[in-house]
Amino acid sequence: MGKANSIHAAVSLGSTPKSLYILLSNYSTNSAAATITHNNKIIEAKQEKLIEPGAPVYKSIILRAPKYVREFSSKLNRLLQKPKEIHPQAKAIEIAERRADVAGQKKSFCINIDENGNCTQSTTAAAKKIVSDIPTQSGSKTLNIWVSDDSFDSGSGCSKSKCVTQAMVDELAKRFLATGDDNDIYDWVTNIYEGEWGDDAHGKYPELIGANDEISILLTDIDQDNSPNGGVIGYFWSKDNITKSNLNGSNERVMFYADAVMFANGDSGKPGWNITDPFPMEMVSTLAHEFQHMIHFYQKTILRTSSGTATDTWIDEMLAETTEDIVATKIRSNGPRAVSPDNGDAGDANNKKGRYPLFNQNNTLSLTTWTTYADYAKVSAFGTFLIRNYGGAQLLHDIMHNAYTDEQAVMDAVEKSAEGSDKIFDDLLKEWGVAVLLSDHDDLADLPFYNTGDFTYSTFGNSTYAMGSIDFFNYDPQPTIHTSAGTVSAQGNYYYKVGDNLTGEITIDLQLNGTTEATLVAK
Repeated sequence: MGKANSIHAAVSLGSTPKSLYILLSNYSTNSAAATITHNNKIIEAKQEKLIEPGAPVYKSIILRAPKYVREFSSKLNRLLQKPKEIHPQAKAIEIAERRADVAGQKKSFCINIDENGNCTQSTTAAAKKIVSDIPTQSGSKTLNIWVSDDSFDSGSGCSKSKCVTQAMVDELAKRFLATGDDNDIYDWVTNIYEGEWGDDAHGKYPELIGANDEISILLTDIDQDNSPNGGVIGYFWSKDNITKSNLNGSNERVMFYADAVMFANGDSGKPGWNITDPFPMEMVSTLAHEFQHMIHFYQKTILRTSSGTATDTWIDEMLAETTEDIVATKIRSNGPRAVSPDNGDAGDANNKKGRYPLFNQNNTLSLTTWTTYADYAKVSAFGTFLIRNYGGAQLLHDIMHNAYTDEQAVMDAVEKSAEGSDKIFDDLLKEWGVAVLLSDHDDLADLPFYNTGDFTYSTFGNSTYAMGSIDFFNYDPQPTIHTSAGTVSAQGNYYYKVGDNLTGEITIDLQLNGTTEATLVAK
């Protein structure tokens, strides 16, 4: 069914009972109203099934970037001058070489700034782990892990509700950067996106720090909430990539912030603490997520856009969420789909965990806007659809490695894939909605799909990534599907059920605006 203001359709379903859905996809940047009517025989009470969001028991909300970090990123281009090739006086500005970190040393880190870039909050931390000169495909790398003094247990506890120990630090270091090839987060993520920082950043913008091939992780109580099971778990903040002379609150490091209290929170159902416990493992997954942001800042914002233009939030977060999905089996995480990394199938029914219960409750959100916590689930669902249909890890690489910062960044990459040469963004929006509705079928390889019943594999560079199947109807709540027409969000989908157990001819009338397309799905 195509775009039109008024549509009348007669659908012959034959004698085998089927469920019939209408997917409304709005391609406009404005919301649109829709009206749907159909013959009465298909809306008997026994046939009508409105799938309403239930009240599942979620684990505490975990955030990955406080608002002030996102706001800083959107203002970054104000801090950067013109690139050096048209700003020759920058050649006179030199960066002092920073001394290498040493285990046991103390340092004050700035952890918050005011609107003028001045430090408003700091923490004293000690270097608890230095992993030096590890060979990688991006060169020799060093990892420095720092822990705030108030969060580290040196034998007599700490002032927080959960305390980081040296054993915890050692485990985190092994997961992020270890000797050997294709065996840690650094290898798996840089294999897709390439390196996180280089001297060409300072060469282009003198306001940026030089490269020393080090990455730092600061474990601290983010926002000082002392919460072991909710809040901001970690983030990358590009303020620290700016020289202190241009931003007083910079730490002049390529670094992550990670919540010490959540990381130290072991599984209360087991004795002690293990890196595979839910919150420590969430931290490992978060490092993959935030590492995408770190690389994104360098590879796209600095090297490929004009004057540090930030990528649209939904795209940057989509890449980060999808990175968690594509490396989940490697880091031994359940990932956004909350299914064991050993299981390629879609897992068990009534799954209340992961990203997709929240997506199911909010599946009509505009894809390209960013306003709520549920947007993480939305872009996760879209990104996992993209990589399963349009090129896996190669697609993620190509989205980052172009100069576009809006939806064209996605389209440029999709068009390069074997399956996407003739696609437009409208096609992706519609196919995404169809794939959600058909995700409870694992035999649809020739259609947009999430679910093959097993892993889908993507080989790129030096690694092969396994993507597990997703069935949105396995989650609690199941997808929100309406039985009355409503407003279709800008660049969003709206799911409508005509009825269940239908046979014979069904007549349907729709009133749509010119930017909304209706797609019939029978199953």
